[in-house]
Amino acid sequence: MRGLALLISGMFLFFSCQNGEEEKSFNEVNSFEDQQTLNGDSLPEGKWNGEYLKIEDKQEPKVTRKSLGSDFFSMGSLKLTIGDDLVEFNLFERKKNILTFTNGSITAFIKSAFNEDAHIYFNKKDIVINHKGKYKADPSGKANNSIKMMIKAGEGDQKQEYILESGEAEILHFSPRLGTLEVKIDGVFSNEDGTKQKGKGRIKMNFEQATMTLQ
Repeated sequence: MRGLALLISGMFLFFSCQNGEEEKSFNEVNSFEDQQTLNGDSLPEGKWNGEYLKIEDKQEPKVTRKSLGSDFFSMGSLKLTIGDDLVEFNLFERKKNILTFTNGSITAFIKSAFNEDAHIYFNKKDIVINHKGKYKADPSGKANNSIKMMIKAGEGDQKQEYILESGEAEILHFSPRLGTLEVKIDGVFSNEDGTKQKGKGRIKMNFEQATMTLQ
């Protein structure tokens, strides 16, 4: 009787060990297959960032911003054709586009998201009330009923500075309360080497900030 009990116990232990070895082998096979799947050539390329594999999508277009620390921001547009050059601002650097005005002037500071600038200055008595109309170009900005305008546009070594030398601009709309300004421009621009070219276009902006100053 005792011998029968020992025989049954031995058979139970044998089958238990055998099942355990089969389960271990099954898990090792699955683990190896999973590893082969992860290491397969079918996965997209990626880089290890210290925490996980970051997949690189080479098809996704990348936009390079020159204005660091700020977001792209849409507030309207500045679009001018100067000679054969197209000057166009559609995206702007946040918190850098300001409209200031007094009883005798309106000044617009515009900065694109790509580190391009435009400064526009209108000079006219009681301009806040009587802003609509045409303004003659004056690079000094001192003449009454005049506009002074400077633009820096382009990338890197291709960046150009344009100054409105002659011609005129027309204020189509101005709202100090809403911070909006719309201007049509038609005149002659000079660049840094003194070359003069005809230019025309329009500025239609909704500024983040509009402030009245004493001077």
